Amino acid sequence: MDLKNKKIFNKITSIGTSISSVLIPFFQYVPCTAIWFGIMSVPLISYLAFFFQNPGILVSDLIFIFGSYEVYITLLGFALYIASLIYQLAHRKQLIRTGPYKYVRHPQYTAIIIMTFGLTLLVFKTSPIVDFAPNIDPYSFMLLIWIGEIIAYIILAKIEDYALKAKYGDEFLNYVNQVSFMIPFLKIKRNNTKGE
Repeated sequence: MDLKNKKIFNKITSIGTSISSVLIPFFQYVPCTAIWFGIMSVPLISYLAFFFQNPGILVSDLIFIFGSYEVYITLLGFALYIASLIYQLAHRKQLIRTGPYKYVRHPQYTAIIIMTFGLTLLVFKTSPIVDFAPNIDPYSFMLLIWIGEIIAYIILAKIEDYALKAKYGDEFLNYVNQVSFMIPFLKIKRNNTKGE
């Protein structure tokens, strides 16, 4: 392959990688008939293929995962998420002001942020398989993705606040004045409670 064709091939590969990195998260929502038939089962199937060739890989993976504090941050976030979800489902026909909702108005989003923070820290201990671009540090890129996720959850939480304000009115405004947004014990004072 001559130099010109190699540059074209590399450019096409780079564009294809960039496009697939954007599209793959959308494919996880493709309906499937069972757990083994979805596109997101491809990483599991690949891992199992490597596992059957070298069963010792499981031990080294478990040592890598559970030998670091990052997994405990992730598990803490996951446990908080499950507890908040169960509590919300049990009390969903009212404005919830007890349980985890006594400390923050959006405990599920807080839990997801904690969980993904642990996963992001865990990613920093690995080597990237594909460089995103020659001029971009992949670790900085992963950090930017996590920050973008935080911004998205803050926006979603604000949208939920507006919907709850419309549904519950003054009861919700009183709740807003008593309970933190997403960080426990961090309360920002408001001058105008009626015009939020």
